[in-house]
Amino acid sequence: MSRNFYEQAHSPWGIAYILSKKPRLMSHLQRNRRGSIILLSVTLLALLSACGPTTTAEPAPPVIHYGEDICEFCGMIISDERYAAGYITQAGEERIFDDVGGMFKTHLEQQESVTAFFVHDYEDTAWIRAEKAYYVFAEDMPTPMLFGLVARKTREQAETTAAEWQGQVLTFDEVLAYYQEDDGMMLGEHREHAH
Repeated sequence: MSRNFYEQAHSPWGIAYILSKKPRLMSHLQRNRRGSIILLSVTLLALLSACGPTTTAEPAPPVIHYGEDICEFCGMIISDERYAAGYITQAGEERIFDDVGGMFKTHLEQQESVTAFFVHDYEDTAWIRAEKAYYVFAEDMPTPMLFGLVARKTREQAETTAAEWQGQVLTFDEVLAYYQEDDGMMLGEHREHAH
């Protein structure tokens, strides 16, 4: 068999094309009702499989309308992209926050199954996957709820920000572990919030 035949046979429209070029097969199928049903079923299956959803698509970050949307943690308006965060639950629901620390705290309290976490980079405000980000915790960092936690894309950027604010660099797992091990006392809970 030629490569052209193989490529045509494995596309949804290729099956119909090949059958249309084989008049004896088509006339046999037209006379045979069962064969027509099988042909129709195979064609529909091929079309549906070509149009089906892909499971490898990267989840999109939540949509936040700054100056309008309300933080899930504190109930206040989300106004500064540098500190905003969010996650997508496995049920497809978006949870949005005005402070990175509020996202971690809410996730640990709610124990929701999460598809993806997102944070903004502190400097350029681009969305990044929270699981891949590096975090800077600095007591004097004026985040909205004063958790003192910001995200950076790379370890080098996080180290630079940590040096500027006399803070420490943490990974996603280290932040989660810190919150889990601290008997309910979260970063920044001892201070008054900045709103």
